[in-house]
Amino acid sequence: MTNCPCQSGKPFTQCCEPYVTFEKNAPTAEALMRSRYTAFTLANVDYIAKTQADKANEGFNAAQTLKFANESEFVGLDILRSYQPFDNLGYVEFVVHYNDAKGHHQHLAELSEFHLIDGQWYYVDGKQQDHHHHHHEVAQPIRRDNPKIGRNDPCSCGSGKKYKKCCGV
Repeated sequence: MTNCPCQSGKPFTQCCEPYVTFEKNAPTAEALMRSRYTAFTLANVDYIAKTQADKANEGFNAAQTLKFANESEFVGLDILRSYQPFDNLGYVEFVVHYNDAKGHHQHLAELSEFHLIDGQWYYVDGKQQDHHHHHHEVAQPIRRDNPKIGRNDPCSCGSGKKYKKCCGV
C-alpha cells in the first residue's frame, strides 16, 4: 500500500484518492487542502482547477500550474493549524516543502481560506506567510473578540508559548 502523498500516514486509497478522482467531496477544509497538495504531487491540474473559486481562480493558469507541478519534487506538507470558525468557512495554515526545477529546496507558507459551496469545499484565497513571523496576522481574526491578552498568558495562536514570546513580540 502506498502512503498518501499528503503525509497523513494513511494509505492513498483511504485518504486523498477518492477526492482527487472526484469519487467524493472532501469533508473538511483541511481534507480539501491535503487533497490539493496530493493533486500537485500527481500533477493533477484538473482537480486543482475544479476545487477553487473566487479569487483563487483569477489569474489561474493551468499550463503554468502543470509545468510547476511537473518540475517540482514535493517533499513535505506541514499543517500548522486548521480551524473552521463556521460550518461553511475553513482556514488551514500550512507549509509545503518542495525542490524546484533546479533542485533547490523551497518552502511555501500560506494561510488558505476555504468556503463550502453547495456541499463542496473550495479553495478561495491564500495569504503567503513570512515563515518566521507567520503568527502575527494569522491570529488577528481570532483575537479581535477576546479581552486583551496578558503578556504572560498562553498565546491565542495555539503555539503553547507565552504571548510575549510569540505573537506579542
